[in-house]
Amino acid sequence: MPTETILPSVRQIDRPAGTGPNSVGWTRSTNGQPIDKSDGSPIPYAVLVKLVQSAQQALDGDDDEAKRFILKAADLLDAEVHRRAATEFPERLPAGNRHLAPWQTRRVIQVVEENVGGKIRLEDLARSIRLSPRQFSRAFSGDFGETPYAYVLRRRIERARELMLLTEESLASIAVRCGLSDQPHLTRMFHRLVGESPASWRRRHRSARSARANTAIEEPAAMAA
Repeated sequence: MPTETILPSVRQIDRPAGTGPNSVGWTRSTNGQPIDKSDGSPIPYAVLVKLVQSAQQALDGDDDEAKRFILKAADLLDAEVHRRAATEFPERLPAGNRHLAPWQTRRVIQVVEENVGGKIRLEDLARSIRLSPRQFSRAFSGDFGETPYAYVLRRRIERARELMLLTEESLASIAVRCGLSDQPHLTRMFHRLVGESPASWRRRHRSARSARANTAIEEPAAMAA
């Protein structure tokens, strides 16, 4: 049902929101009956706009009146911030349960794989499964045995190894494709996880693959002879 917002007067500003049909937190339905809006539902932006406009007009004559408008607008904004904070992460882990649900695990893996070549933020991963960053980090570490940061970095390096073996791309290009800033960044992270430089690892594994390929070719030839 459409509503018509009651905009506050100067006298209404001094009255706590939600205390009656003349307060800012109330609206009127089309039949004139007051409806309480101070129950955590979104605050009409028209109310805030009117408060700010009234404060601007009051600045020309009555500073105290202008301050009351501004304080009330600030209170409403603060209430809206708390309302959004309470609803942004509606999924809550039961007390004592520090594990992700199967669908949450699958979703996190999917998000990482789809974005391993780009920016992956802890907040985005947590939001994708409707948890707060703190809850997500705790549950993820318990399930995966490593932090989200360590997991994402490991997946970037594993992708880099695949590209080094299967393509002729330069290390600089591979670094960017794996979400790392540049080749030195790839080198540092690769050495930390693998224990050698990417260039050395690439040469060694390519030589081993070439040797195995040559052996596979020589064996049928020897049998034919």
